[in-house]
Amino acid sequence: MPRHYVLVDACVAAAHFAPKSTQSAHLKARSATLFTGASPQVDLRLLIPNFCIAEVFAVFEKYRWGRTWNKHVKPANTLTPAAFAAARGAFRTAIHNGAAVQQVELNRYHILCVDLVAPVNNAYKIVRSRSTKKNPSPASTFDMQVVAMGIWLQRLFGGADFTVVTGDERIATVVRRARSTNLGQPMKTHLAGVAAELGLTYGPALYPAVLNLTRCRRDELDARFPGRVPAWS
Repeated sequence: MPRHYVLVDACVAAAHFAPKSTQSAHLKARSATLFTGASPQVDLRLLIPNFCIAEVFAVFEKYRWGRTWNKHVKPANTLTPAAFAAARGAFRTAIHNGAAVQQVELNRYHILCVDLVAPVNNAYKIVRSRSTKKNPSPASTFDMQVVAMGIWLQRLFGGADFTVVTGDERIATVVRRARSTNLGQPMKTHLAGVAAELGLTYGPALYPAVLNLTRCRRDELDARFPGRVPAWS
């Protein structure tokens, strides 16, 4: 059976273990399918950056204790003591000894690959939501580090057998922009030089496939992860 490696970010993991942490119905349903749906056609191996583990626990804490300071944490999506304990326990079990999700330790190559993402992130306006009327904000350092780790992991696993899955539009957008052939020549020259220093070849294929579970189409999910049961929402 072919094997496919999936690097999930904090919001995808949090949406599965604490569904109240997101208002996106797609993110809730699709993260559950990713974590629990069986596939007779492909062996999915879920990975999570070790720094995202801390982020996931922080999300649990925010939705348990953070209503005073976080205006978007409403009474309806606050975690009860029982739900908080269940989310923490289930996530801890999933990552213990890689039982369901294997943590990936951050190494020097992952960090160096940030220089293949940060220039694009800073040069172009990366909008978190297409419908927002506010000034766009760039992707965070953690967002860029997820992509950078994905660049190096794709080198190990191969582009066809590796996918980054997120619930954050900025991550998907910055990768789409980085893959574009319409970047300015100074940017291309810089990125090509960074890639060469790391023993990589610069071009659209340098960047991993990224699926944003809140917005991507079902056919994109089916093509990347064939035979998921139950079906994607």
